[in-house]
Formats: sequence, structure tokens, C-alpha cells
Amino acid sequence: MLRTEIFDRPRAYNKAEALQLELISAGQLLYSKNLLPATSGNLSLRYPDNDSVIITVSGKCKGSLSMQDFLEVDLNGLPINTHKVPSAETLLHTQLYKFSKDINAVFHVHSINSVVISKLIGPGKELRLSNYELLKAYSGVKTHNHTEIIPIFRNTQNIASLAAEVEQYLNVAPNTHVYLIEGHGIYSWGVDAAEAIRHLDATETLIQSELTLRALQKN
Repeated sequence: MLRTEIFDRPRAYNKAEALQLELISAGQLLYSKNLLPATSGNLSLRYPDNDSVIITVSGKCKGSLSMQDFLEVDLNGLPINTHKVPSAETLLHTQLYKFSKDINAVFHVHSINSVVISKLIGPGKELRLSNYELLKAYSGVKTHNHTEIIPIFRNTQNIASLAAEVEQYLNVAPNTHVYLIEGHGIYSWGVDAAEAIRHLDATETLIQSELTLRALQKN
């Protein structure tokens, strides 16, 4: 009788493939939540050696990513052994990975709520969220009696300049969990993909709560 057990075993993925599969899953989840419309946003994970990053290629719908829709870049944002084109905002990812070795996932989404509130408040200012129970979803926050300060940066095509501005801000406020870019969306990060997604979920809900509260207070 022919032995077939070997054909029934699950395939063993290498490290790069495992990261790609994790990003495919994250992209599908965030797309289903309407956080990544059209081809917007970009997603990345730190490679285990800490010297490179797996990131989405430019111009792809994040809800239908394939294993061919990623590339590896170094911490200066330069592609490694590929002619694929990385996202124009790759430097905003690598800036965070260089800022802290504890950051292993960076997710950027274009949610409606974050775009709206960033335009209402304006660049160079901060969104302050206080006394919400959901604030405890942020890493290190243990009580609702907390004010989460979310900076809002001016949108620009000069990504290197924006990355330097973010770096300067984080050097002063290293416990920041997310930031907004005016009219552009949220950057979130974490020790892994699950934490980055949790920070995104919390931020989205908190911003929606804040927008609803402000609208009701005007009536």
C-alpha cells in the first residue's frame, strides 16, 4: 500500500513566507474594516534578524495581497535583491524600526475617522483623548484616567523630511502609540502585528467616539 502521510503534512514556511502570510492576513482584516480603501496604506513587519523589513509593494489593494506583493528593504528603506518598488512611505516605517528595537510591526491605514479629525484639528497640533475606558488597549496604559496625546503631522511628499519630524517628536514623547498625518490617516506600531492592530482598533473607536461627542455637543 502506497504511503501518503508525507503529502498530508502541512507545508513548512520559511521566515520570509511566514511574515508575508501574516501581512496578508492583516491586510484582509483591515480591509474588511474599511481602513484600507482602494490601494491605500502600507504594512510591514521586521525581519527576525532586526536588520531588514518585509513591506508591501506600491499600488496593491491590501485586501487581496499575494505572496508576490512584498519585498524586503533594509533599515534605510533600500530594496534588497529585488527590482520591486516599495511604498513611497517606506522611510516612515524604517524610521520607527530604527527608533526602537521593540517595534516589530508598523501598519498605516487611511480610515475615514482619522482623516476627518486630522483635518478638523489641523497639522502641528495634537488630539487629546481622556477618560475613555478603551484607552487601556494601548500598551502600558493601566487606567481610564489617562490622556492619550496623538500628534498630527502635516502631509507632504517629502517623506524623508516627515520621517525626521516624527523622529524629533518621538525623541521627546517616546511613549506615543500612534500618530496622524493630516488628511492621510494613521500610523500604528507594536511589538507584533496583533499589538499594532489593537492600537489601530482602539484609535479608530476612540476617534469615532470623540467625533460623535463633539457633534452632539454642538447641538
